[in-house]
Amino acid sequence: MYQNNNQPKNNLLPITIGFFLIVIVTALFFVKSSWMNKKKEATFVKNQEQEKADDLQKYSSIKSSELLKKINSDEKIEIIDIRDAQSFSQSHIVDAKNITLDELIANFPFTEKNGTYFIVDDLGLTSNEKQAMDIFAKKGFQNIFYLEGGIYAWTNEINPIIEIGNPNSFSNQAKVNYIKNDELKNLIEQDSESLYIVDLRNASEFTSDHLKNAINIPLENLESRRKEIPTYKRIILYDNTGLLAFQGAVRLFDMGILNVSVLTDGLNTWRQKGFEVVK
Repeated sequence: MYQNNNQPKNNLLPITIGFFLIVIVTALFFVKSSWMNKKKEATFVKNQEQEKADDLQKYSSIKSSELLKKINSDEKIEIIDIRDAQSFSQSHIVDAKNITLDELIANFPFTEKNGTYFIVDDLGLTSNEKQAMDIFAKKGFQNIFYLEGGIYAWTNEINPIIEIGNPNSFSNQAKVNYIKNDELKNLIEQDSESLYIVDLRNASEFTSDHLKNAINIPLENLESRRKEIPTYKRIILYDNTGLLAFQGAVRLFDMGILNVSVLTDGLNTWRQKGFEVVK
């Protein structure tokens, strides 16, 4: 019987065409998807750039170098650090106030609408910074600026920063000089006028007993009261154990006050030696 050898080939033709059509359709689908994704990505980037441009036009900024000049000129300004309390305590710009965004929302503390205010966060013009500046603007405040690059840029440009004073930090240790109890006793007896002795404990501890002629400036007030300290004298810091004095010495160093010594082992050792304290 005669058999048509072309029959299998004819059967394969539709399958082959179908296969290629599937490949083409699939390829077109992926090409279209890729094109759509790129289009969406381009639109997103464009929107982001436009939003950034709008933000730069809406929100005023100040460079680190310009803010430093204002701080050094004693111009009346308010620096508001909106980071969390722990980050602020570790390091901050001198005279900055730590007021978080939530605190600004719950209890807005400022009344001077003609004042100049600088908002500081980790980076420049964060979402929290924009919200904080919007709060000021809605209340009628006009002179509001954010720090370009935030505290990160400020630190990287080696601008002065107030550190908490970590005894385990080698860089902080290098900022501190010490004076022994016996040496201080002799100085008080021989040349007390050349000394400015600061008790960094709280007021109630100071009232109970303290070194003769000591001035009570609690550690948390040291930064705001630094201008009371006569830098031409030798400054002695102390507390009960020496920890607060160490932290105080680091902070004064960061504020440019260098003629500072910490009483070794603090007032506890001073008492144990039977040296004079007054009430």
